Amino acid sequence: MTKRKVNMPTYQYKVRDEKGKLISGSMEASGKEVMAEKLAHFGYHVISISEKRATSAIDDFFINLTKISTDELVMFAVQLATMIGAGISLPNAMRVLIDQTENKKLKKILGIVYDDIRGGTTFSEALRKHPGVFSTLFVNMIAAGETAGNLEDVLRRLASFAEKESELKQKVMTALFYPIILAVVGVLVIVFIIISVLPAFVKIFMDANVPLPMPTFVLYQANLIIRGYWLYMITGVTAAYVGLNFYKRTPKGKEVVDKALLKIPVWGELIRKVTIARMSRTLAALVTAGVPMLQSLETLEKTIENAVIAKAIRRVYGSVSKGESISGPLKDSGEFPPMPVHMTAIGEETGALDTMLNKVADFYELSTDYSIRKITALIEPIFLVVIGGMVGFIFAAILLPIFNMVRTLQH
Repeated sequence: MTKRKVNMPTYQYKVRDEKGKLISGSMEASGKEVMAEKLAHFGYHVISISEKRATSAIDDFFINLTKISTDELVMFAVQLATMIGAGISLPNAMRVLIDQTENKKLKKILGIVYDDIRGGTTFSEALRKHPGVFSTLFVNMIAAGETAGNLEDVLRRLASFAEKESELKQKVMTALFYPIILAVVGVLVIVFIIISVLPAFVKIFMDANVPLPMPTFVLYQANLIIRGYWLYMITGVTAAYVGLNFYKRTPKGKEVVDKALLKIPVWGELIRKVTIARMSRTLAALVTAGVPMLQSLETLEKTIENAVIAKAIRRVYGSVSKGESISGPLKDSGEFPPMPVHMTAIGEETGALDTMLNKVADFYELSTDYSIRKITALIEPIFLVVIGGMVGFIFAAILLPIFNMVRTLQH
């Protein structure tokens, strides 16, 4: 019969080690006396022990809502690598980071990780308990660094990788920002004119028995439809959005949607380039860190967001598990251009796969920049023409009845 685990109180402590250095931290124990015995067993001289005040449910709720940015994780990796490189032990380095971390959520998680390490858990396993903060890639690279004894180098690679990843995302978001703002503002202005301005003009013309020109008639009918069916329209759009998201969460649905995205002119090309750049950089980082190839491919598949490319990596995993090459299945999938396939093949033949993959990532990140400029240069005039045409149509709908009224009055 298994015993149910009892939640023990957490105590904060201040102690001095054999060299007289002041150390503080927290640990679970059944009582203060037991806590003092544990600390004495570690060779510490106890200064103070006090029970840690439990945070309220409201505090925990707001702390959990806090986001941990990529920059904060980058700083965590860089600072930890620096301290480990300076000869500071992992627990002491973690304690320093906890003290100086301002993000309450990250501070709380690092505190849990620190307690796990003090309890004998490996660093990678302690991080693995927090998948919402530390990705599979992050944890696997840390595990490889622990095994190979090069944790400092792995942490610096992770920081560099996260910086490049963040920079790539920022470029894509920048490319999308202007067109989205332009489209939203344009649609809102047009809807405002149709609903608020046009009806007043139409009433004047109808009272004066002036026939409505076709543009005015079309916009007036659009106004009646929006006013009469706005609730149904919002419900329909919401239902379509929810339904599409639900469909995307199914394996088949995600593959269908991702395949359609890759086939969109210009935009699909950008998605493919971004995915190849991220894939190459991730696999290079894993291989350089010493993660076994099969485990690297498994991690890579989980980090790729596009289901079509992830499916191709799954085939690569099957090929490598049989002792075959990586480049063969990449070529057979038809989802990768010749350049990354040939570079990967050369890397396998020469034993410099990580170097070749980094070169592929560099090339496609540069190519992504050009694609973003191309999309921006293409979208701006298209939006200006579309929005300008709609504004011109609205002005025609307002001005034509005025001209008709003037002619009627002249006659």
